[in-house]
Parts: sequence; structure tokens; C-alpha cells
Amino acid sequence: MKKWWLAAVVAMIAVGGCAKEETEQKQSLQGANLLRTQTSGTAKHAELNQGPAERAASYLRGRDDVRDVVAVNSGDRLLIAYQIPHMKRWSRKQIEKDIDQKLRDLFPGYDVVSSSDLKIFWKTKELKANMDNRRWDERKVNREIRRIEKLSKEQT
Repeated sequence: MKKWWLAAVVAMIAVGGCAKEETEQKQSLQGANLLRTQTSGTAKHAELNQGPAERAASYLRGRDDVRDVVAVNSGDRLLIAYQIPHMKRWSRKQIEKDIDQKLRDLFPGYDVVSSSDLKIFWKTKELKANMDNRRWDERKVNREIRRIEKLSKEQT
């Protein structure tokens, strides 16, 4: 008898916990007040369009003088950080100039910020991870891009 009750309780909890309600849900507060809420079942965060950043990253990955690339965009800002292989560091300034010019030509409507600095690379990678894991709106991403851009300009 006890096993039957235990099985019934477990089944009710499993069925009740897995129910997806898309209509009204009523909750009792102190037994007198009722609160009506609309639920959609799942919470979805707004996706920021990262198409230009992905195109820029794929272009740079195709070059032999770039080892790793991270790119993020928001609105009209495009932030690209990349690493140059160790043996190509002798021509670092020329590579940076060439990449910066090519990116400005490829994305004329964007304010392009590109850097081969390792700290900027780490910060951009952290920003991209935060955009994937949390709910970030465009304003917050723009603020972080401006902060990283300011950091890149003060180090040069």
C-alpha cells in the first residue's frame, strides 16, 4: 500500500512539474487576493545580430597572418580582436594597417575597431561569452564595446 501511494505521489509531481502552461495562471495570495499572470512557458532572450562580426571573423580566419579571431558587433560598431602568429610579429604594424584598411573597405557603414593586442583579445572574448550566456541588450553591449575601444586607444 505504501509503495502504491509513493508511486502515485511521484507520478503527480512529475506530471505537475513538467506541465507547460501557455494560458492564464492564477495564484492565491493569503487566500483572498488573486493574481493573474500570462506565461509563455519559456523565457527567450533577445538575440543581437552578429552577422557582420561573423563575416569579419571568417575573412580574418582565412588569412595566413592571423592565428585567432574574436569579433562582436552592435548597431554600427564592429569590434574585432585577433592574434598574430609569433614568427610574423616582425611585420606587425604592416599587418595591422592592412587588416584595418581591408575591414574598413568591407564594412563601410560600421565604426570598425580592430586590435591585435592580447588584452583587447581577452576582453572581446569575455564580452562575446557574456553575450552568449546572459541577457544583454544592445545598450549594454555598446557600452562594453566603447569601454574596450577606449582601452585599446589608451594602450597605443
